[in-house]
Amino acid sequence: MAIISISRGIASSGSEIAERLAHKLGYRLITGTDIEAKIVHYGFPQEKLPLFNEKRPLFWHFLSKERELYFNYLKLAILTYAEKDNCIFIGKGAWQILKDVPNHISFNFTATMEQRIHKVSKERNISVHHAGVSIIKADTKRKGYYKDYFKCDVNNPNNYTLTITTNENKINLLTDMLAAMIKNYETEELNLLGMKKIHELRINQKIINMLVIENKLPITDLNIKGEKRNLTLTGLAESSAQVERALDLIKLEYPDLNITSEIQCVQDIRTVRK
Repeated sequence: MAIISISRGIASSGSEIAERLAHKLGYRLITGTDIEAKIVHYGFPQEKLPLFNEKRPLFWHFLSKERELYFNYLKLAILTYAEKDNCIFIGKGAWQILKDVPNHISFNFTATMEQRIHKVSKERNISVHHAGVSIIKADTKRKGYYKDYFKCDVNNPNNYTLTITTNENKINLLTDMLAAMIKNYETEELNLLGMKKIHELRINQKIINMLVIENKLPITDLNIKGEKRNLTLTGLAESSAQVERALDLIKLEYPDLNITSEIQCVQDIRTVRK
């Protein structure tokens, strides 16, 4: 089965289509609320979730450990849900986190500004002017969120399997077309490759969380590249001792993995500059 992710702007009918697709295909619908519940379950303070709810973080959040904590929990939550297969994600950057998964399909839903304004004005019972202002604000926050967290342009159609301009009068037809596309895309071989990749990504994320959250190693932008059992750490650490500590912890917890490091050390950078 495929893993589906939905990206949508406000009043683009993306959420409605996602719900209908999930019902038609028998997939589980994973909403932002589901993902946030998982993040809180992992240990992130619930009262601080609104600070990171698909909006551009304030400057001080860039310096905050909470930002990194949130992002690492977010990735683990999405990968944990994806490992169960047969699911449709709405928002939260799932389309970026799962972009390298073979059986992943991403849809981006848009609509004309005129249609969006009409929908928001009607649903919220506000003027056309205020509807337009609220849409522009929401779009700005959304664009900033993805630029800052994922270093990507949320509006670039090349980031998705398919970008669709919706029409409220043709939602049922569009749902049927997408369901047929998904069913045609599914193969047992692709599904096995996808599940294998998701499992690898989830293990990598668990390693990252073990190092920076559980053991509080001050390694900035820690990431893992590679696949199968050959992995390489990247990021920025204060000293080589922290890197050695990270490697030792991984070998202790995952003795079968071959781990190398490309983590840059601040001490080494300062030495070179001198």
